[in-house]
Amino acid sequence: MSSAKKIGLFACTGVVAGNMMGSGIALLPANLASIGGIAIWGWVISIIGAMSLAYVYARLATKNPQQGGPIAYAGEISPAFGFQTGVLYYHANWIGNLAIGITAVSYLSTFFPILNNPVPAGIACIAIVWIFTFVNMLGGTWVSRLTTIGLVLVLIPVVMTAVVGWHWFDVATYQANWNTSSTTDSHAVIKSILLCLWAFVGVESAAVSTGMVKNPKRYRAAGYHAGHCDGRYRLHRRDSGYRRYVSCFSDGRVRCAVRN
Repeated sequence: MSSAKKIGLFACTGVVAGNMMGSGIALLPANLASIGGIAIWGWVISIIGAMSLAYVYARLATKNPQQGGPIAYAGEISPAFGFQTGVLYYHANWIGNLAIGITAVSYLSTFFPILNNPVPAGIACIAIVWIFTFVNMLGGTWVSRLTTIGLVLVLIPVVMTAVVGWHWFDVATYQANWNTSSTTDSHAVIKSILLCLWAFVGVESAAVSTGMVKNPKRYRAAGYHAGHCDGRYRLHRRDSGYRRYVSCFSDGRVRCAVRN
């Protein structure tokens, strides 16, 4: 790939942070609110695991950069492992893309009620997937630009929620709804971890896209740490609004916007 079509540090950071925040920043507060405030421990455990994984990828990027990221590294151990990782990663991505499309249509249905019908909703979901597939075919530069623009647009409501959300935060209500999942604390934490992991899908983006990164030894590792820390910081700041959301959800004043 020519250097003109490759992406630098800022774009690489945008790809990692944008892929991690993505639909999770809109999807998770509504779903975690049904578990209660104890879901904060799910965040802590998930962040520790994802930070460890990001550090491993960053170190591998500087010591032994390979195009394909985790697929290539698994292939170094055994071709069978590389093939297995590639197949699993492929299926994880197309399933994840469908989930993102469904989430987008679910929220758009608030503004366009016709999307509550199965046929229009299905057509809209397919259209969304194909639009972004076409953008992806244009190359890494277009993808990084779109991801960075999307990241900026996502940060606007996130920052507003993080700041304004404290106005509705009530400590007593938050403590009273510490575990609303009707299960034990350990099961509630495990359930929240499974949901929180969705926010970390995309942490491998810089490694997989090595071929379109300028000076991968330098920019990919930096992009990992910057993108991961920015994504986690923004999601953590979102927790102020999330805690308010827990209080409202538990009081029956908020209806979950995501259909399960």
